[in-house]
Amino acid sequence: MVRSGPGRCRYCRCGMPLAADNSGYQCARCERVSRDKLIAPPRVPAEFWRTEQFRQAFAAQHMGRVARVYRAHPQHFAAYGPGGISQSLLGQWLGIGQAQISRIENGPPIRHLDTLRHWSCVLRIPAELLWFRLPPEEQPTPSWVQSPPDAYPDDEAAEDPERELVLAAPWNHRGTVEAAVVLSGGDGPVKRRVFLALTGPALTFPAHQWLVREPGPLASGLAGRRVSGKLVGRFSAMVVELRRMDDVAGGGSVLPMAQQAFSWVAGLLDRASYDERTGQGLHTALAELGQLCGWSAYDAGRHGLAQRYFVVGLRAAHSADDRPLGAHILATMAHQASRHGRPADGVTFIETALAGTRGQAKPALLAELHIRQAHAFAVLHDASACTAAISQARTQAERLRPEDDPLWLYWLNPANITIGAGRCLLRLDRPDQAAVLLDEGINQLSESFIRERQVDTTYLAEALARPGKQRDLDAAAALGMQSISLAESLDSTRGTGLLRDLSHRLTPHAEVPAVRDFLERARSLVA
Repeated sequence: MVRSGPGRCRYCRCGMPLAADNSGYQCARCERVSRDKLIAPPRVPAEFWRTEQFRQAFAAQHMGRVARVYRAHPQHFAAYGPGGISQSLLGQWLGIGQAQISRIENGPPIRHLDTLRHWSCVLRIPAELLWFRLPPEEQPTPSWVQSPPDAYPDDEAAEDPERELVLAAPWNHRGTVEAAVVLSGGDGPVKRRVFLALTGPALTFPAHQWLVREPGPLASGLAGRRVSGKLVGRFSAMVVELRRMDDVAGGGSVLPMAQQAFSWVAGLLDRASYDERTGQGLHTALAELGQLCGWSAYDAGRHGLAQRYFVVGLRAAHSADDRPLGAHILATMAHQASRHGRPADGVTFIETALAGTRGQAKPALLAELHIRQAHAFAVLHDASACTAAISQARTQAERLRPEDDPLWLYWLNPANITIGAGRCLLRLDRPDQAAVLLDEGINQLSESFIRERQVDTTYLAEALARPGKQRDLDAAAALGMQSISLAESLDSTRGTGLLRDLSHRLTPHAEVPAVRDFLERARSLVA
């Protein structure tokens, strides 16, 4: 029970008094318990599995039925309510959507061994109950603390001792500031440390918190020098300029400058003096810089670091009570997740963003969300869902009013939606249709988007290099040459990675003179 009033102490439901700066309704211990319930399945005793319902489900060799019995087990009622564990929460633990959980529970048995092993490890099912064999190294441990093979292929695989605070700090003003200060390295920007790439519930948990928690009151800063509203107003222009630099120079060049700005704003929130309105402006600036730092780190191939910046940016947007900006950050997180082997997480991010901005999202934001959604479905090879999302993105793109759109969606226009549709069709192995859309979109793309032009020119070259009636190896090689010329002025790991993929695809055709010239020129760039 929470008791409050002038001069009265506030209490958590467990009876513990709440700290004066805790604007929520739970103490730190209860907050941690609530968080842990969402991040991973609970540990259960051996007798949990000794029921007639489990015996029948295991005898049927049907993992969906096992999951349904697991969710409805009476032992879960105290912690998760009288309905037990929901399909949505189970899907969050497993990294898939609620609809897919429903299909698996009510459909035919899963036969794919890797999927069966994944479910058994996540739920910590005793090996002796399974009808298949687990390799010795695959003991039932929570999969969300592991980085699956090839999920984020970079050098960021080492544990970061400060990671937990970035993820687990309270979802309020003070928690956002603490997470930002930790990520910025205290008195300076983050150095070239390595970060464990987040997967599964550890990655999607912040999106859930953003959706279900109401923003608390913003505290005023009472120490240090005073921050003026005019200074906060200049942050927007600074972020705009950094974004434009990212377009022409790539994430690797812009990331250090964006990190410096992020660290500066985090320091002001932590140590300066400001009123509530100025504090909201500082949180908004921190959210935009978190998104920009995350995007630049992602473009530079530092995926674990990118995820941390996205999470802190999402926290800051939540503290500022700016739902559309939070949805934009989730869309960026979906793009990264889908591109690097976690499309189910990408779908979760977009569904969360759409739910959290219902009634608030303008056409530009909806177009962004639906084209990111289409990409996630394309990676999942769900052609019908992908084409439906593309259709919605195009419908919203026809309603664009740039004068009404936020500055952080400056890049979104019909050309980008057309290009996004082309990328999706390429993922669906429809290179002939993809080539038409990519060519159309690139011809409409502004010359100022050098990095995106380089990326999309490479995609078009790939479409023309694939088998099909559209195949034109000479044209593919010529486009590859154009992409190299653009890439030479960029610091973009993402762009050079796509050129490397194109080189691998064209290598079997080195007898074609144009292809041979491309491979020779690309060799030093992609090495």
